[in-house]
Amino acid sequence: MHQTLNQLDPKAVAAPQGWALWQLGFRPFFLLAGFYAATVMLLWLAVRRGLHFPGLDYYGLNLWHAHEMVFGYGLAVIAGFLLTAIKNWTGVQTAAHGQLKLLVALWLLARVVVYIPGLPVVLLAIGDVGFSLLLIYFVAQPLVKGGNRRNYMMIVLVSLFAVLNVMTHVLLLNQQPLLANEMTTAALLLMLLLIAVMAGRVFPMFSQNGVTNRYQVQKFPWIEKLWPPVMVAFVVVVSWFRFSEWGAWLILALAALSAVLHAVRLWGWYDHQIWQKPLVWVLHLGYAFLVLGFIVTAYSVIWPKLYFLALHLFTIGCLGVVTLGMMARVSLGHSGRNIHQPPKILTAVFLLLVAAVLVRFIVPMLDLMSYQASIDLAGILWALAFALFFVRYLGILLKPRIDGQPG
Repeated sequence: MHQTLNQLDPKAVAAPQGWALWQLGFRPFFLLAGFYAATVMLLWLAVRRGLHFPGLDYYGLNLWHAHEMVFGYGLAVIAGFLLTAIKNWTGVQTAAHGQLKLLVALWLLARVVVYIPGLPVVLLAIGDVGFSLLLIYFVAQPLVKGGNRRNYMMIVLVSLFAVLNVMTHVLLLNQQPLLANEMTTAALLLMLLLIAVMAGRVFPMFSQNGVTNRYQVQKFPWIEKLWPPVMVAFVVVVSWFRFSEWGAWLILALAALSAVLHAVRLWGWYDHQIWQKPLVWVLHLGYAFLVLGFIVTAYSVIWPKLYFLALHLFTIGCLGVVTLGMMARVSLGHSGRNIHQPPKILTAVFLLLVAAVLVRFIVPMLDLMSYQASIDLAGILWALAFALFFVRYLGILLKPRIDGQPG
């Protein structure tokens, strides 16, 4: 995504007045995603200790947790990112003001209804699906109007998220929780695919432009042609054929090949200077967790207990770390601030989340503490990271751009 830097002296520009929350999609959705990531994780820790609310009778404990991380947090970040990026890609205004309020209201409704006792479960499903379906329109409309065919793939991906969410609820309404869980897993893997697509577009630029001395990244055309079909095949096999004997060995091969392809890709983007810039190294680390997730997934075919560790490398590691890094950077650039002078607290925020990944992966693998204690510690670290992000970025996301421009 193109980043707008503040080229003006902030002291020479009259301070903008009022609120800007509804001007562009990243503002409300990044704010809500940060708040929800922290609170829903703490709620999950409480649920594991016996807390109960009506929605758990519908989802079940584990599926509720997975669903809210994917369709709650993950889809909120994607909505904020795409509604902001598409405006840059097309020059067409994306959902703002009334339209954006409606989309946000549907997202909030889907999060809140699970706590209302006596609500028919079909209404819970309709509320959740409504947000996914409306997002398709708000993504498609400006892309089609602007004739931006290159990014029509985003319409397809958002539509697939909606379809998988619909299928999740249809299966739950028909008492098929295991199959519903597979739909949520498929959505997670599609989000990783979207991250890989967007990483190829913006990580090289962010890396080159984000360090002190600009360097030239390396790109490998054969890698860029090979990794997408391999990863699509991985998504399909894991989502629908994971429990078959031939499927398990195909997962091993596809995961191992994906690890190599993405590792080479990441190596081409690397320069030692990235470690001086938190907004750059956080993206590289997040992508490295994608590579590690593929490696551990391959090993999980032989040692099945590694499967859930690999899953959390994908979720906390790749999805969590990359999206937090992207929200931190995009929010600065699109509020007119200098990305080379980010808030100092970001280093601590990113390190807390990286620590959560390591605790969730290494501690259970080495049996360093009880499994429940490792979940508690990782969850608290995750919640702290997102809570600090929310508090620090609250003013940035609520207030108008400091350069007086719209957005």
